[in-house]
Amino acid sequence: MKKTRFSVKTLFVLLLFLGLVTSPLHADEPFGWRVSGGAWSFRLYSFFEAVDKTAELGLPMVEAFEGQSVMPDSDVKLDASLAPEDIAKIREKLEEKGVALKTIYIHRLPGEEAACRRNFEFAKALGVKVIVSEPDPGDLDLIEGLCHEFDIAVALHNHPEGKSLYWHPEVILEACAGRSPYMGACGDTGHWIRSGLKPADMFRLLKHRLLTVHMKDLDRAEQDGQDVPWGTGCGELEEALRVLAEEGITPLVFNAEYEDKWENNMPEIAAGKAWFDETAKKLAAEAEEKQALLVGWAHVDITPEQPVALMGQYHTRISEGVLDPLTLTALALETVNGVGKKEQAIIISCDLCFVENAIVRRVQATLKEKLPDLDESKIIISATHTHDGPALNDKTIEGVYDTSGHPEVMTASEYGAFFVDKAVEATVQAWESRASSGMSWALGCAVVGINRRIQYFDGTTVMYGNTARADFKSFEGSADPGLPLLFFWTPEEKLSGVLVNLPCPSQETESLMQLSADFWHETRIELKERLGEEVFVLAQCAAAGDISPHRTFRKKAEQIMLERKGISHRQEVAERIARAVEEVLPGAKDNIDYKVPFRHVVRQLDLPEKEPPAEPFVRGESVKPAEFHMLRLGDVAMASFPFEYYLDYSLRIQARSNALLTFTVQLANGQSGYLPTEEGVQGGGYSAERYIVTPAGGQQIVDETVKTLNAFWP
Repeated sequence: MKKTRFSVKTLFVLLLFLGLVTSPLHADEPFGWRVSGGAWSFRLYSFFEAVDKTAELGLPMVEAFEGQSVMPDSDVKLDASLAPEDIAKIREKLEEKGVALKTIYIHRLPGEEAACRRNFEFAKALGVKVIVSEPDPGDLDLIEGLCHEFDIAVALHNHPEGKSLYWHPEVILEACAGRSPYMGACGDTGHWIRSGLKPADMFRLLKHRLLTVHMKDLDRAEQDGQDVPWGTGCGELEEALRVLAEEGITPLVFNAEYEDKWENNMPEIAAGKAWFDETAKKLAAEAEEKQALLVGWAHVDITPEQPVALMGQYHTRISEGVLDPLTLTALALETVNGVGKKEQAIIISCDLCFVENAIVRRVQATLKEKLPDLDESKIIISATHTHDGPALNDKTIEGVYDTSGHPEVMTASEYGAFFVDKAVEATVQAWESRASSGMSWALGCAVVGINRRIQYFDGTTVMYGNTARADFKSFEGSADPGLPLLFFWTPEEKLSGVLVNLPCPSQETESLMQLSADFWHETRIELKERLGEEVFVLAQCAAAGDISPHRTFRKKAEQIMLERKGISHRQEVAERIARAVEEVLPGAKDNIDYKVPFRHVVRQLDLPEKEPPAEPFVRGESVKPAEFHMLRLGDVAMASFPFEYYLDYSLRIQARSNALLTFTVQLANGQSGYLPTEEGVQGGGYSAERYIVTPAGGQQIVDETVKTLNAFWP
């Protein structure tokens, strides 16, 4: 099969989704690390007896091994030939004892497809998530395909040098290069020690390819070294666990294998488990000691000095000056915990229609050279979605906007180069200005956007349809008056900046012939007047693919109200947002946290596409895989999407998220078209037909986002 390449930096969150690693579900499980009982430690007994011993030790899981007798005084062996009734008995036994079976050792998965498939079917029937094995490297393509089919990973296991092809992690990494997260390693620390390898160094090599661990400690680093309780031998296992804590690695299990005192090794296993629990708590306490939040801000003007083709209306508009400036704002976030593990994010917002993925990659590549301490994959660039800003790529406007005959016009690609320089400039400024800061969140209320898809009784939907028609039924989707906010503070409790997450694009005056940030220009002015001129304002467009600030009913009454106030609708929007921010500010100031749990993971997802494929909004840019960012910042979560993502999807995410408050961000790190709901597709019309990823993909994003975000919380 074709190999799929994944960045190591994205593997952890992919493993989270696959269920191959766990989050800290209980206070007594720091880092989500869990110890399982190894049936191999009880190989003189049956599997049922191994389950009994595992339960007696208080361990939540057991790892089975191929060939063990299932029950005492029985010839039935644990292997792929087991009858369904025997599998049912095994599951009943596990349920009775409250022990889970998530891993199984099958020494050599066969290279013949039918036989290999039977092993996967057997593992699936038992509820297994990881098969530990040492297959022939030539069979890995077949095995990887079955991993995807059965949703079961394979962890390549090491025996000592000379007895195992996979004795060194470098061999495993080479075998897994370019493969999906379903393929990784089961690190056997005892066999590494026997081979003269240091477990800490091996964990550092494998990083997130480490799916499971066979945990052992030895009295000496020799081939005939004897097992001793964890932490009492020569394996320097505390240092090894510290590496996992620093790297943020959570294997599915640490399997307790004790290859000595076969008749009764439970006291040694219990002693090792007690050491493990104490060490994990110690490392967790160290990690929590220093969670100081570093915050840096910057903003730059990204208004072009030359005329440009304005994006957003599918007819050529050459800009005739500047109504108000276009702004790019950068927020740099970093924490460094007590074990040296860093977490980072650069959150950028700009007054453009969108920023395609290729431009984001150019920004990242440049920053990699300028800021070597910054993880460039942790950059999120989103747009406020004004329709009065320039494009960034000539291919984007080819055949849509005709700039021929306008030699004075700055081309889209020229502006793209200008934008990259400005984004890099702002990021460097924000990064280099990082300082100890506090953060607080608040939820305001500001009615700005409404659903723009008008539904009629015959089931059809029209964007900005006529609501005065006799067959007007309703609006197709929801609206959200919520206004999630993040406030950032100096140690002296002075406000440095506010992040405003509004579920509405900035498209109140979207057919101008001038460059404009739309209502965010007035909003920034209003917020700075109320909060302080030096306060940064970062505007995010939350998921709002079917939302607009344009009214489709009560329009005359609203216009009269604006005339009575003597303001424009853009100013009305600005005042609503500013009032909402000002109203919740006192409560936010009373709840500043200077030690903030911070997590940031990046995912690349393949999503189902429309057949036949639709015309992409960004020509020549594939939506496979699409890039998603998920963050935990204290009590709040944030998830970004490269789509004009319909609001109902966002509401599903927010409702199911374990975070106290969840921010969604659309048009982030790419533009992959609209992503309508199933109801939207059925209703038809503009924005429900111009899509690439199907509603099934939209719901897949919901489910995977919720699963990933919820793994961040106990």
